[in-house]
Parts: sequence; structure tokens; C-alpha cells
Amino acid sequence: MRLKALVILLLGITITNNVLAAEKPTASHKSVINYFMDSYMNSDYKKLKAVLSDDAVFTSNRDVRVIKHKASEVLAQMKKDEGVVQKDCNISSTIVSETDALVIARVDVNYELFDGAQQNFVIIEKNKEGEWKITQVYKVFVTSESQAKKLV
Repeated sequence: MRLKALVILLLGITITNNVLAAEKPTASHKSVINYFMDSYMNSDYKKLKAVLSDDAVFTSNRDVRVIKHKASEVLAQMKKDEGVVQKDCNISSTIVSETDALVIARVDVNYELFDGAQQNFVIIEKNKEGEWKITQVYKVFVTSESQAKKLV
């Protein structure tokens, strides 16, 4: 009887550990990208915080200027906007480059009522603990007239 209880207990612990490990958002770069996209679409600062490095930097263009924000500033703004769902837009992602320690992804947001697009170049790095975390986000607003041109 004790052996049966011990086996059931060990089985329960093993199953619980596997389920918890599978749910960790930083276990793979793909889950980090999915959390990033979902946090954007639903203004969910908790999801973004789960996949951000403490020293992450957000860079964006405003006309001819470049603006930088710390992760804490972005999270504070998202907390104010919590629950605002993005409407009339589509979001998609593409892996630009991938190694065992670094991934560069492009997350595109296309608004139906805006002539242009928002491109987010998301830099994801594996830290010492083996977790994938976003360290940099470059948000670029591109209008149809100024689409990125290929270099020759």
C-alpha cells in the first residue's frame, strides 16, 4: 500500500513538473514571440513583463528622431492601457535570423485604417539560466511611400 502511494505521489510530481515546465513562456524563442504579439494585441503588460529582460530597450522612430525607452517605462504605459484590445489590425511574425543563443524576429502590425505598417524587430537572447528573453525591440513605422528598399 505504501509503495502504491509513493508511486502515485512520484507520478503526480513528475506530471506537475512537466506541465509547469511546458507553460514557461521563456522556454523557447517561439513562445517569447507569441507572448510579445499577444501582449501587444491585448495590452497585457504582465505577458510582456514575463518575456522581457530587466535591461530591455525599446527604440522607435518619430519623424526624423529616434526615441528610446526602458522596459519599465513601456510596462508602466501598458499598465495604464491595460485591457485595450487592438482592433482593425493584423499581426504576424517572421524569424529573420536564428542561432542557439540569439534570435532576431520581425513582428509586423498592419492597421486597416493606416496607410503603412509597423515593423518590430525583436532581439531575443538566451540568458545564463537558459531562458529566452527580449533584450531589444526596434519599432519602425513605415509608410507606403517610404518602404524599406533592398540594398544592391
